[in-house]
Amino acid sequence: MGYKSTAYNIVLAQTGIALALAVVCATAWGWATAGAALTGAAIGVVTNLYMAVRIFGDGAVRPAQQTLQRFYSAEAVKIAMTVGLFALAIGVFRVAFLPLIVGYSLTLMVYWLALLPVRAKLDLSDLVP
Repeated sequence: MGYKSTAYNIVLAQTGIALALAVVCATAWGWATAGAALTGAAIGVVTNLYMAVRIFGDGAVRPAQQTLQRFYSAEAVKIAMTVGLFALAIGVFRVAFLPLIVGYSLTLMVYWLALLPVRAKLDLSDLVP
């Protein structure tokens, strides 16, 4: 599995977590909480999808310096998008903050889970003296 498919699989997993969270919130606390949690998760999914498309979208092979420059510029835009979307959600749509931030945080936790198979493949015995 290449880096491109890994990035898109992470976004797909984030979408699945977002939908599962919305269902749990809707059944436990109602539609307003579910909407706020889904909004937070959507912020994470949309910004990470932007990042994946910006870095891997055209599939071209680039020199390392150009790839790194693309990564840094995409990360800067991603941060600005995240701040703007949070401001929009809180300031304009007035969604509840706690479910909003929980939804966003769960999309970030997908990265931790995605790294578990990678860690399992690493041979860490070479690092221990």
